[in-house]
Amino acid sequence: VGEVVEVGSDVTKFKVGDVVGVGVIVGSCKNCHPCKSEIEQYCNKKIWSYNDVYTDGKPTQGGFAESMVVDQ
Repeated sequence: VGEVVEVGSDVTKFKVGDVVGVGVIVGSCKNCHPCKSEIEQYCNKKIWSYNDVYTDGKPTQGGFAESMVVDQ
């Protein structure tokens, strides 16, 4: 659980200051059938919140992270 400190221009569900929780998946390709069907857990390119890397190559650190970037 954490607090939103910054949002991108396309974010509509959250605002700075909101208290949020993050699940085990923090990203996906958004283009495959599972992603388009809102079942991202089946995406072959999903990004786990722990022991994985973001698309920019930075490691995900799960609950040990000081901050993290996630999709809404």
